[in-house]
Amino acid sequence: MNSKEIKLILINALFNFANALSTVFVNVYLYEYTSSLVAMSIYTAIRIGLFPFFFTIGGKMTRKVPFSLPISCGLSFIVLSLLFVLTQEELMAANSMYVYIVAILTGMGEGLYWYSINSCNQIVPRPEDRAPYLSYVGIFNNCTSLLAPIIAGVIIALSGDDTAGYFNIFKLVIGVYVLITLITVTLKIENRSSEPFHLWRCLSLKDRFWNKVLFSTFVYGIRDSLTLTLTGLMVYDATGGDGGTYSNLLAVFSVAAIICFRLMAKKMNNNNLFRFFYVGTFFIVTSTLVLVYINNLFAAVYFGFANAIGTAFYGNPYSYLMLEMTGKYSHENISGRVIAKETAMSLGRCFGMLLIVAMYYLIKEPYYLTISVTFCSLCPLGVLWILKHRDDIPAK
Repeated sequence: MNSKEIKLILINALFNFANALSTVFVNVYLYEYTSSLVAMSIYTAIRIGLFPFFFTIGGKMTRKVPFSLPISCGLSFIVLSLLFVLTQEELMAANSMYVYIVAILTGMGEGLYWYSINSCNQIVPRPEDRAPYLSYVGIFNNCTSLLAPIIAGVIIALSGDDTAGYFNIFKLVIGVYVLITLITVTLKIENRSSEPFHLWRCLSLKDRFWNKVLFSTFVYGIRDSLTLTLTGLMVYDATGGDGGTYSNLLAVFSVAAIICFRLMAKKMNNNNLFRFFYVGTFFIVTSTLVLVYINNLFAAVYFGFANAIGTAFYGNPYSYLMLEMTGKYSHENISGRVIAKETAMSLGRCFGMLLIVAMYYLIKEPYYLTISVTFCSLCPLGVLWILKHRDDIPAK
């Protein structure tokens, strides 16, 4: 792999590290104020629902400026969201609705960041490097996921109290975001085309080949919505709210994921891609099904290992196919295709979250979560079927 690909792997890993450091406390912290999986589902839907708007803003920006600018702006909004969480404790204690301000700020920041980094992931890796590139992104992301809770625990222990520890973690997160920005500037990645992109054309369903991309991404996003907030909180509940057990389990799951991604880097190729896809689909489907039907420590452990295997064996083939299929449109301003694909992903995630909210009001306790999570959990079967039966016709 070349130096740009290596630097981009490092950027992905550093952001994952900073994000893992902050979410060590943010989701659970907000859950303590709302005391509701439904409220957290609405929080996630708001956050993800803002992505398409800020993907588009990022796409307009990168027609004239390098990708480092929207990345820097996105990271600034994320920092503001963390600052609000840490400084407005009394406000959120008085009215839990203020957690949705955090959702808005985070959605704005992540929308700009993910548009930029996903565009870079599409543009920078050479076609022959895409499979190992994705595997190494997974390996290093899971290495940082392993380190984050350990480092967060050490910082909090050395800080005297939780609040001081959170502020120290926050300072480290800011430092990591600054480092990401500096690395991005050295890459000097720019959009290959300054021509305007036509988002509505990229969202059109007239292109039969592109339909496969959009629809499979939408269905992928439905199940993926569970992992944004809900599964972490369900695992937290399954461990009895024991933060130590929860952190230790996360570390073990990260090791399992690293091993799986390393295997993918060595073994996955075009000839055996769907063998991994089948295995990964089984584990990704059953991971959340076991968690919602059993919901005890065994379920939490099974979820962690099954999700680790599924993330590598299901997520990697999916991501590889998306890069290959989107790459067929490299003759145009690729921003439109990236934004359209990520918009489909966001809509799928929002659909999954809003389905949980709708089931809560229609069915109530205790069955709303079982029904909605079961539906979302089975969606990877649809993704596998769509991509297995795709028509690799040339883009028009």
